[in-house]
Amino acid sequence: MPRIDTPRLVLRPLGADDIDAIVDGVGNYDVVRWLSQAPYPYGPADARAFIADAGGDLTWAIDHQGRLVGVISLKDDLGYWLARSAWGQGFAFEAAQAALTHWFDDPRRGDMIARHYLDNARSELVLRCLGFRPEGVIQMNALALSQTVDCRELRLTRDDWQARAGFDVSTERLRLRELTRSDAHALVDLTTPAVARMVSSIPESFTVATAKSFINQRRWRGVPGFLVGIEGPDGALVGCIGCGGSPVTAMIFLGEDHWGKGYASEASAAFVAELFDRFPVSAIHAEHFADNPASGNVILKQGFTFVDEHPGTSQARLEPAPVVEYRLTRDAYQAST
Repeated sequence: MPRIDTPRLVLRPLGADDIDAIVDGVGNYDVVRWLSQAPYPYGPADARAFIADAGGDLTWAIDHQGRLVGVISLKDDLGYWLARSAWGQGFAFEAAQAALTHWFDDPRRGDMIARHYLDNARSELVLRCLGFRPEGVIQMNALALSQTVDCRELRLTRDDWQARAGFDVSTERLRLRELTRSDAHALVDLTTPAVARMVSSIPESFTVATAKSFINQRRWRGVPGFLVGIEGPDGALVGCIGCGGSPVTAMIFLGEDHWGKGYASEASAAFVAELFDRFPVSAIHAEHFADNPASGNVILKQGFTFVDEHPGTSQARLEPAPVVEYRLTRDAYQAST
């Protein structure tokens, strides 16, 4: 059983020291009501039996900041639970992404199955964003509910998993693709002082060495918190687009030579669609410095609505400056497409 590190989590083998945390997590009715094989009430004896049954199989504790916040397993199918306090932070998707990567890294392994109660919309969204496809509805005995419930069964094939493993999206004129260290020189050329002022994380003095570090820290890893390059019609790098933070916030910048060509709107439309398709986020945020109204026009064109104005900083600015914040919910996006 390997330890698996993700940007925010650690997946590790279960042990006897986890009994209290498991009881606290599964013992919450809001959690256990969605688990078919866990009884309610749930006590230490149930946790001990679960740990003993997990043994050396593909079952991990999910740790966040040194504390167990859930469990994920690929023993018979993909199953997971998160403590109630850990909901709504993207941990289920991040843990499942890592566990499934481990599963499909072994070429001998086949498809993965998952199931969720029909009224569990949160799990349904997580599974579909991972690439699972629905196959049908079955009935399962839910111990905590003392009844039989309808469940949707889904399947993730190796082909579907590999199709979502990288990031490569084409539009009419552009290509959004993963950055590599070889893009460092082009990135330095793009980030002139005028560009750096509008981006919070790029210093005015941007060297090839710092650009390589910048790219490495923001590389594509299958979860929010990455930057990808934007190629123009001739295949040259014209800018970057990415997302990160909590709530998930999108950002984009283009080299000065590529302003006013509609590239920002074209790339943003494709990127927003990809974020909602790949990640189970309920909303995407976007920001721009108030002295950059052109970015505001691009953001509004995608359907974002104004949220707030607050001070923000940029490494290329001497002092804080006003930043305008926007938000686009999944429901609003789906209603408009």
